[in-house]
Amino acid sequence: MNNNLKVLLVSTNFYRPDEERTPYGVSCLVNAFRQGKNDGSIDTFTYDLNRHFNENLGKFCIDIDKTAEFIAEKIIESGCDIAAFSVFAWSDELFKKTMEILRKYKNHPLIIMGGPMVCGDVETLRKEYPFAEFFIESYGEKVFSNLGEYLCCAERSGNPLIKDLPEFEKLTSPYLSGLIPLKEGMTVRMELRRGCLFNCSFCRHRNPEKKVFCVGCMEAHRQELMLFKAAKVRKINVLDPYFNDGRSDFKRISLEFLKLVKELKITSEVSLQIRPEMLTDEYLDIAEAMPNLIFEIGVQSLDEKVMKEINRGGCGTKEKVLEKLKEVAKRGIRTEITLIYGLPYQTAESFRNDVNSLKTLDFSKITAFPLQIYRGTEMFDKYPGYGLKAEPNDLGILEVCDNPTHDVDEMRKIACLLSEYPEAMAA
Repeated sequence: MNNNLKVLLVSTNFYRPDEERTPYGVSCLVNAFRQGKNDGSIDTFTYDLNRHFNENLGKFCIDIDKTAEFIAEKIIESGCDIAAFSVFAWSDELFKKTMEILRKYKNHPLIIMGGPMVCGDVETLRKEYPFAEFFIESYGEKVFSNLGEYLCCAERSGNPLIKDLPEFEKLTSPYLSGLIPLKEGMTVRMELRRGCLFNCSFCRHRNPEKKVFCVGCMEAHRQELMLFKAAKVRKINVLDPYFNDGRSDFKRISLEFLKLVKELKITSEVSLQIRPEMLTDEYLDIAEAMPNLIFEIGVQSLDEKVMKEINRGGCGTKEKVLEKLKEVAKRGIRTEITLIYGLPYQTAESFRNDVNSLKTLDFSKITAFPLQIYRGTEMFDKYPGYGLKAEPNDLGILEVCDNPTHDVDEMRKIACLLSEYPEAMAA
């Protein structure tokens, strides 16, 4: 196998008109391929799942067989040598079927699979995805920068599981390379770090390395922000799974970034992922003076028994979280809160108490979602032992539908009331 390859990177997206159609992560891989040692070409095919959302029913209605056939035909029409699938939980069943259909074609392309669903050993992956020839685990930029050579090595070794981490601080932004075009009014994504040292049992973002990697450097972020400012983008979603600062060896990157946004007088909305118990007064002092900031805070639960069971903290965590949330509210920082219902040991009463406690703080937005269970997480292995029952939702993701107290339906009603009629929750 040589480097003169014709690659098609296949993905799904929940496309919004103000966002780039191709997912940010896919653009990073394309960027790496084109700037690397490959002599071939790479293109993308992104399938929009939002086209299947039925507003009358309030859910996605996808004919998996028909949609997979359509995607497979597009892949064959592209004439690619390699079809590289970026597989998330919401595209898992769809892409499994697509791979199966592709293998029926006489001259089908080589099938490579990457994305969060590549988890587990080779035997597990072969069983789950029998039609994929190779698997790329974890962050794939380095592999894509010399794809042909990595595939040759995997073929020679007989090990289809490929993994080689990039030098994260040397990655080139797809905005700075010109790969992602910018236009006025659009929403963009940028990332500060990858990986997380927290151990939330339900989280699908946990990385196998159990490390946190800084992505780029502050000068690169400065250049990105200046581009966004010149293009007059509407919103900047900052991806930082380690949330705000936690350890000094990460160079206080979130704080320095916040200072940079202020220094450059960015007027776009800037959405930051925040772990409230890690907030400092210095961080809050800067944020308070920036009305364009939005804090995204995943509280998940304030019940200490639940928090302990899902590895979100233990005795005293609730008080600390509420203390910080009250401070955020007092300073008037725009804040969007998310909760999860259907968690181990959670009841409708404890969930209602969480909602009511947060409602008193008058945050910009509070939403709640059912517990989703992803293969590769601790929760996937443990949820039956809690007496939780789960069924695939309309996107094929396992979702808790019953618990030992049989009050998931009541929690769902509370969540719906919270989303649709927030004023009713204050009663």
